[in-house]
Amino acid sequence: MPQIQKKSVWIISFLFVAFIISMMYLGIKFTANHTAVSPRNSNIIRGGFQLISPAGSIVNDGIFRGKWMLIYFGATRCPHNQCRKDLIKMGEIMKHLKNKASQLVPILISFDTNYDTPNRLMLSMKAYNDKIIALTGGELALRDISILYHVSIKKTKINNDLILIEPYDHFILMDPEGKYKTSIPTRTDTDQIIKTIDTIIQ
Repeated sequence: MPQIQKKSVWIISFLFVAFIISMMYLGIKFTANHTAVSPRNSNIIRGGFQLISPAGSIVNDGIFRGKWMLIYFGATRCPHNQCRKDLIKMGEIMKHLKNKASQLVPILISFDTNYDTPNRLMLSMKAYNDKIIALTGGELALRDISILYHVSIKKTKINNDLILIEPYDHFILMDPEGKYKTSIPTRTDTDQIIKTIDTIIQ
């Protein structure tokens, strides 16, 4: 092959590889941007999901139609025991909503695929409130739901043997049709959250 043809082939190959790398970079940027958007700044939060319940059965979002959903993204163990504090708060919310509690489904979606097995989820929820439905899934299913609900999956390395999930700092409230209603910072006082939900649910 003449030298000039070899040079042309090399240039074309280089440009093709550069193009592929650029597309991969843009794809990563696109995903990162979409998982970082806060629910309070978006009106397109919604999406179907299929996750695994503590009983090991497949649960999809459709079974909750007709009910409000209060969704918490985290795990059963988190840095600084934050997930424990938030789940206790979620249990208190259900306890004090009284009659309206029957219209609301509290859901924990665990992003800790390594630790939160269905059996662990079943045992853990007993400490908070038996109305809380704990769900998890595979890496791909959880990545998809993080994009649909605009919730970042963040991990913190505690030591060489332990990596924990950083919980999302908002409860997300979805209406009975599966549409996004509002988001409430988890740091909000429990009584104020109860008043907010009580005002929204009629």
